[in-house]
Amino acid sequence: MIHRSPEDAIANEYFSHANGTAAILLLSLGYTSLQFRHPEPFAWFTIIMSMVWLFSIGGPYRKILRFYLPQSALTRHISIIWHLKVFIISLGFVLAVALGLRVDDIYSLLGYPNF
Repeated sequence: MIHRSPEDAIANEYFSHANGTAAILLLSLGYTSLQFRHPEPFAWFTIIMSMVWLFSIGGPYRKILRFYLPQSALTRHISIIWHLKVFIISLGFVLAVALGLRVDDIYSLLGYPNF
């Protein structure tokens, strides 16, 4: 893939890891935790491990963060959230499980009828 700059290549690699591997791992482990009688500890462990993994591979990205993203603090945070949208949705699901919500509760929050 052709990138505009080395910083762009680093950022794209980081976001692809976060939105690809980490997000799918979070979703799959989140659904796996629902098979347990008490899924909360497993979900918290999953959240902690995914955050540690993302911070461990994010070293080069943190170095270029100031130069790659917009200078305004608000637009910088919005840009990060936009780039990590798949990971944030996965994290929200696992966080809901970690806080004690069950699948029926999560679906009702999303507007689906209870079965």
